[in-house]
Amino acid sequence: MFQRAFLRRLKLPENYPRELLKVLNRIEEVIGWNFVKRIYSDESVLAQPLLDALNDLVDSFEFLAKRTLPKRIVYYAFRDPLTEVFNRHFLQEQLHFLSRNRENFPVGIIYLDLNNLKKVNDIYGHKIGDLYIQQFASILRSSVRKGDFVFRVGGDEFLILVPKANERVLNRIVRRIVLNTENVNRDGELPVPISFSAGWSLWSSPEEPFEEALDRADKMMYLNKFSG
Repeated sequence: MFQRAFLRRLKLPENYPRELLKVLNRIEEVIGWNFVKRIYSDESVLAQPLLDALNDLVDSFEFLAKRTLPKRIVYYAFRDPLTEVFNRHFLQEQLHFLSRNRENFPVGIIYLDLNNLKKVNDIYGHKIGDLYIQQFASILRSSVRKGDFVFRVGGDEFLILVPKANERVLNRIVRRIVLNTENVNRDGELPVPISFSAGWSLWSSPEEPFEEALDRADKMMYLNKFSG
């Protein structure tokens, strides 16, 4: 899903070689100063020398950043500036870390999409739309466990990673999100009640591609609409 969005942004064909896509994505991270852990080629030795050079460049930037940049700048390299939840680049770092630590599995995935953001933006303006996004991010942060991760992965899309999860844990978190959303809507501070769709799945093991587990959550999301 994220790779497809990256391809669309660069106007590349869907069948673009995956190894070259890794290189382009790594270059994007370097340019954006969004540092993630070292990445490696899975299929081809041809891409690995370039990835090694880019990884070394990232290591040098990261070393300099930690020594010379204010902590707040480093903080925002991994955060969405509007909501202060984690951003897509930090998601890639966490996927790398989780996939190399089997004790974190199964990893729960909760994928969420705000339903009425375009309506809010069109009627009330983007300032209220931003408030709508911020309020929903606050709901998600207050609904997860310590050690879970909340990411904003698109304009109105959020992702939660839940290490050491099972179906019962995921259902409990989703119920808390629903309850907290209902409480916010009951307060009536927003002109349009918050409404969202959510789907969840378990990433069973490091051997399973993350994209497959994410796809299951994505398909379930379109079947489940809450609140509003």
